[in-house]
Amino acid sequence: MQAVILAAGKGTRMYPLATDKPKPLVEVANKPVLEHNLDQMLGLVEEAILVVGYKKDMIIEKFGDNYLGIRITYVVQEEQLGTGHALLQTESKIKGSFLVMNGDDLFSRKDMESISRYENCLLVKKEKDASSFAAVVMEKGLVKDIIEKPKGYVSDLVNVGMYFFDPEVFSILKSLKKSERGEYEIPDAVRELARQRKMHCEQVKGFWIPVGCPWHVLEATEEMLDDCPGISIKGRLEEGVVVEGSADIGEETVVGKGTLLKGNIIIGRNCRIGENCTITGFTAVGDDSVIRPGTVLDNVVIGRKSRLGERCLLRDSVLGEGTILNEGVKIESRSQGPEDEEKGAGAVIGDGCRVEKNLKSGEFMGRKDQSP
Repeated sequence: MQAVILAAGKGTRMYPLATDKPKPLVEVANKPVLEHNLDQMLGLVEEAILVVGYKKDMIIEKFGDNYLGIRITYVVQEEQLGTGHALLQTESKIKGSFLVMNGDDLFSRKDMESISRYENCLLVKKEKDASSFAAVVMEKGLVKDIIEKPKGYVSDLVNVGMYFFDPEVFSILKSLKKSERGEYEIPDAVRELARQRKMHCEQVKGFWIPVGCPWHVLEATEEMLDDCPGISIKGRLEEGVVVEGSADIGEETVVGKGTLLKGNIIIGRNCRIGENCTITGFTAVGDDSVIRPGTVLDNVVIGRKSRLGERCLLRDSVLGEGTILNEGVKIESRSQGPEDEEKGAGAVIGDGCRVEKNLKSGEFMGRKDQSP
């Protein structure tokens, strides 16, 4: 089976994490989103066709022409004219029915298998309020319509951005007109297939984890780490290290004396965790990172090659690759009402930033606005 992964977009909503890299390379639980999806395809997909655009060379360098037995082919979308336009660029590569997915969300193998039982099918999930999604209307077991951001109730099923298509979809894509957003969009092709009574749908049975904005990185990391119970110590724990919960410690990593690892923790390869650190919650520390003594991390995602000084305190935050924190820097989270989608949010720091002062809850920092 072939799969098309749409990975050409710039990802402006992911600022500052996707400023210096394409959005599908943003890491969740120490792996790029794109790599997680390829892992789910192992043994199921023979060829993955990646539609690339923004900073495409980074994706090509990362994955090359093969990923653990999956052949990788690249198609360039020169102009960002929508998902339908992106898919149309792959027509010459397609040999039969094929899988399609957005490259910036996480999907499960179980659902890839589920939707591939039909000639044309889309993956849906039940949501109490479909007003922020594309609502999928059903009739007699088939998709009747797909309505973008409906103002009133039309359905509690929403499109999550994974499809299985017969190659006939390309003739439909060629006939599409631009949407109100000025783009050629896959849901418009779905609507036409629905009109022809050819569109099925399956509800999510595995998982769908959107990674559309920085706070989603924390939520997605939590879900991925929650699914990996157990302890795997490939590095070295010094005297007095306490492990409670699950922990995955990479090769050549050293965890210093008296450190507490409590929660669902992943620490990459060749890291140095100083003495008497406290790492709790759902926390991921990327490869080649250094955490100095006495630092406290709680529900934090730290990009590879980062350096955190002594006695830092970070909660509910995301740090990009190569972040440097001076000694004693604090990033506390806030606790607000249940209606706040950023409840408990700390800060988000982009790649290569140096932080020399405490950051406020909800603060974003890219290179252009880093500490002087």
